[in-house]
Amino acid sequence: MNRPVPLWALGLVVALGALALLGFGFVLLAPRKHGALGALAVQVASIPDTVGRAVGELLPYRPSIGQPYEPLPGGLWRRPGFVDPGYILVTVFDTAQGRWVVQLLRLRDGQVVRRYAPDIAAIHAQSTFHSALVDLARDKTNRRFMPMHPLLMSDGGLIVHDTSPLTRIDACGRPEWMIDGIFHHSLERASDGTLWAAYRLPRTARPGLGPQFADEGLMHLTAQGKVLARISVIDLLDANNLGYLWRARPYSDDPIHLNDIQPVPGDGPYWRNGDLLVSLRNLSLLLLYRPSTGQVLWSRGLPWRFQHDVSVLDDHRISVFDNHWRFAWDQPEQAEPDGTNRMLVYDFATGAVSAPLAATFRDLNIHTRAQGRATPLPGGDTMVEETELGRVMRLAPDGSVRWSYISADAGRNRFELRWTRYIDPLADKIGIQAAENARCE
Repeated sequence: MNRPVPLWALGLVVALGALALLGFGFVLLAPRKHGALGALAVQVASIPDTVGRAVGELLPYRPSIGQPYEPLPGGLWRRPGFVDPGYILVTVFDTAQGRWVVQLLRLRDGQVVRRYAPDIAAIHAQSTFHSALVDLARDKTNRRFMPMHPLLMSDGGLIVHDTSPLTRIDACGRPEWMIDGIFHHSLERASDGTLWAAYRLPRTARPGLGPQFADEGLMHLTAQGKVLARISVIDLLDANNLGYLWRARPYSDDPIHLNDIQPVPGDGPYWRNGDLLVSLRNLSLLLLYRPSTGQVLWSRGLPWRFQHDVSVLDDHRISVFDNHWRFAWDQPEQAEPDGTNRMLVYDFATGAVSAPLAATFRDLNIHTRAQGRATPLPGGDTMVEETELGRVMRLAPDGSVRWSYISADAGRNRFELRWTRYIDPLADKIGIQAAENARCE
């Protein structure tokens, strides 16, 4: 170790290292053009991410995505005198077990009446897909699996996913069926009891696109796990002369980013039963789509920017959780809400857009860079989820807070949420009772 090194040798090592680094960067610019060498370069470049994931496994909780927040006590706060008869399905981090679980929480008293913690690793062991988008064994372990937008079923069980296969479990967490693939974001029930789920192909078969390209689709299925239809987002855009919206932009592996499929509740002057409202985040685009004919009946981009969660308010109005991004297209890591998020209301009858809760969003500083939900509730109330900052609340039409729930541990470290779902005490009565009464070994 103490042997002298000639200066020329040191210079040669530095020069060769610089050339190797430049060559490595050149290969990474277009890895698909370099075959096995390109694949190896991608593997090497991903080492820091792999190390980061391994370190993340050791953390006691997953903090918000780089955002400062006010440390607050976790749990449910209720405004005195207001009684909510409903429930929420909320994904929380169980610090004792070191994993994410789903809780069915009763809002009138804050009691957890059912807790779901399936052995998701054992369920995923049945999966056969391989993808550069997700590695189930690495990314979706029992510790890291964060059930997103869980759906309560009539037997008290759930359907869950997390950029992973779609899985139905019973009230005790035992699997009933699994649809292999990459399911993400929303899962919604139509008026006929069938379901609509967002998914991505493990790898696109379209020419000229990279292995990490997000080829999005809408899946129609039954509650028993039978697939009724698969609809490609790219194909439906192309068929309706909207393909230019993503094809004319600089290349991106995620140009569309499907995040919500909302079935309309029935016939109305602007839609028919079976139609879907579809949100495409990275196009800041909403669609009214008719699967029976393949026709886009209506589309609009802006004033919402990188929106989430489109919902039906009545027979002529919809609401949109608008993340309200201010960002540079080529530097998405700099994305930031322009002030706060917004809940916008679009009126099909007039074409007008309003923001009825604008003052409340400012006063409460509702500010999640990604995700976010605004769910219409009975009586004109709205349940708003500030996903990254772990806060969900019920707002009255005048903007007052009827209750709020914060996901945090005893040290007031706040956790992300995963699209909390409001459970109606009448519409979901059978599922609630089954969940409450289930006896598990």
